[in-house]
Amino acid sequence: MSIAKICADYLRHSNRNLPSGKLRSGHAHELVAAYFGYKTAAALRSEEHYPLSALDEAYILIPDLLNMDSRREKLKDLPVDLPSNDELARQLSTFIMENNYFDGDVWLDRDLSDPINVYIQEDPMVIEDALGGEMATTNAYFDELYIDECDIDVTEYGFAATLKGSLNGEQDPDKVYSGHKIAFVSHMTMERVAGRVAFSRPEFDTDGSVDDDYYDDDL
Repeated sequence: MSIAKICADYLRHSNRNLPSGKLRSGHAHELVAAYFGYKTAAALRSEEHYPLSALDEAYILIPDLLNMDSRREKLKDLPVDLPSNDELARQLSTFIMENNYFDGDVWLDRDLSDPINVYIQEDPMVIEDALGGEMATTNAYFDELYIDECDIDVTEYGFAATLKGSLNGEQDPDKVYSGHKIAFVSHMTMERVAGRVAFSRPEFDTDGSVDDDYYDDDL
């Protein structure tokens, strides 16, 4: 049995006692397909290159909430008290992980800049490692990394984000001031693994320099 059908059956079962009626099988399949990034269940069934059976090889899962919104608007005669798409996506994500189809990170957000920032703050070295040379040119202790801009591009083959931000530090008061802020641009990429929403571990290509706007020889 396919993962899509198992998920659709689960969605129907978990919402079987709605006062306004049951969730139809066809509707459940369409919502599951939308969760995995497809416009229709038929499009998901025709997927050849990125089967859902490869979910366990993925590192990041990003349920397509906006696609679920769009697809739900087109479905007729849904139970009026069917939970929100955010709740349905939470149900599916929990089910997928509890049944060991996927064991990575789920980014269940509409604004993906938030989970990207959380991911980086949990492991700032993914960016800081590339800035070691710039840090060495200063007399500061760096410990605060900020993402100010996040431009996202999802393609047929993967997920990309251009991150602009700064690495800030404290100047050693016993040494000559040589800068305490490094401005950087980091390109984050993830290869598509399964469906349209499951990706490989993020990779970062980062470049930065000491921010001249924060450099004052008189300090």
